Amino acid sequence: MMNTSKEAPSGWRVDQTESLIRERVLEGDIDVVCFQELPAMVPFVETHQLAPANTISHSGTIATIVKKDLFEGMVCRAVGRFAVVCVFPKLSLSIANVHLESTRGGAGQRLTQLQTLFDVCPTDGLLIVGDTNTRIAEEAPIAETGLLGKRPPAPTWDSRRNQHSSKADAKAFSCYFSRYFHNHAVAVEDVKVHNQPLNFEGTEFFLSDHFAISGVAKVSNET
Repeated sequence: MMNTSKEAPSGWRVDQTESLIRERVLEGDIDVVCFQELPAMVPFVETHQLAPANTISHSGTIATIVKKDLFEGMVCRAVGRFAVVCVFPKLSLSIANVHLESTRGGAGQRLTQLQTLFDVCPTDGLLIVGDTNTRIAEEAPIAETGLLGKRPPAPTWDSRRNQHSSKADAKAFSCYFSRYFHNHAVAVEDVKVHNQPLNFEGTEFFLSDHFAISGVAKVSNET
């Protein structure tokens, strides 16, 4: 929700967070950016265009921005209140930006949501990425659906390091809520977890309670 970390300098503003997100997208030369839990705004990046489909999940908005040179021929749709799917016919790739059911007991619903995306995918390649809220115990049932996806190389949530919230009673833990899954037509390489804090005038803090992940998706010989 673009909330400011309790560790941020006093007076830190939302527009400063937005500006730093923009810088990171430009520096990383990122083609498709998947946001979850946004307030009523989407960070502006002049090289990208907002996918015309979005949806409101159980917490904030799911929105995707795409490099302008990939926009031609792209179609997109919202799937329920948990996903925005962008279809790139020229690449034979569909990218589903997700914010799945969040509760500890919601494994069955998350599995149903993933299966729905698998069923509606119109292309050979399917990549599902975002805040999946999945637990490690769910990896085997997910694999049985035909979806693949290695665990990211580091936790994508670590409240032991990233005390973003001011809730004193919150139990610190680490997990892999933000991650990716894909079908057999897709290979995912160069996965990175962006888990280093921002250093602003000597103060270290994180822009989000989740760590961003990035990677390269390939379908056959396409990138």
